[in-house]
Amino acid sequence: MNGILIINKEKGCTSHDIVYKVKKIFNEKVGHTGTLDPMATGVLPLLVGKGTLCSKYLINHNKTYKVKLELGKKTDTADTEGKIVEEKEVTNKMFNDIKENFDDYTIVGKPRSKKYFSERNNLFIKNRNKIINHNTFWLSKNPEKVGSQLWYSLYPRICTTAIVELENGDKVRVYNTHLDCFLPQARDFGLKKLAQFIDKNGKKEKLPVIVMGDFNANPNSKVIKKFAAGEYNTDRFVAVQEVKKELYKKSTMSGFKGIEKGLHIDYIFVSEDLEIVDVDIIKDNENGKYPSDHYPLIADIILKK
Repeated sequence: MNGILIINKEKGCTSHDIVYKVKKIFNEKVGHTGTLDPMATGVLPLLVGKGTLCSKYLINHNKTYKVKLELGKKTDTADTEGKIVEEKEVTNKMFNDIKENFDDYTIVGKPRSKKYFSERNNLFIKNRNKIINHNTFWLSKNPEKVGSQLWYSLYPRICTTAIVELENGDKVRVYNTHLDCFLPQARDFGLKKLAQFIDKNGKKEKLPVIVMGDFNANPNSKVIKKFAAGEYNTDRFVAVQEVKKELYKKSTMSGFKGIEKGLHIDYIFVSEDLEIVDVDIIKDNENGKYPSDHYPLIADIILKK
């Protein structure tokens, strides 16, 4: 046989698998004009026999793919075939439910985008404390633009910050963020942008600083080490886990199932003028049901005398 054979590829097999089978059937030279991933389905043109001479005319033609996306989930392989390791994103309805049940707190922060799931990096401030000011900025080249993101970042990433005056009159600057879950380069850029705000605010305010959130990076990663060491042009920071280092070996992700071994990617960092009294990972649940795919990381922190 000589010519072009159109195959409707099913999910699960590779393009190489199809080429191999066609070679066995026709006992001819077989090639293709572009592969489809194993999870992809659809048209796979094969060139058989003398048809392979057409390759140079077909291989550079435009191809069209129809893609179905499911937002709000993260797998350990970055595709649909992997195990789901993160499934969240607070919708507006969820946020309103939370807001109705936290009467003792003032909640500040904006959703990250108008287009995607309205994830928020809100700050919950006890009403006995006073919020001096607050704002949300984007970890992008346009930090004031709602929904802005890096082209290589999976989602828009944000940080919510506030100056909080405590009951005793002391003030502290707080940041809550969520770094990119896909590429270390995006996490590195996010921390650089965050550090710019920390440095700018710090020079004006001279306040103790708390930085917390899901950094999507393990304790030995470059971005965590650089941030703690002040290599993003900020002062040094200390992770609260440093007073109980065995916590680094424990997962901060529940997977909604109460897993014990897993990723440790959540942090509370404090400036060196704050003292860490205690820290723990909370694993409370209701009959085996967990409210989040992450465990809360909590800490008691006081101002050094």
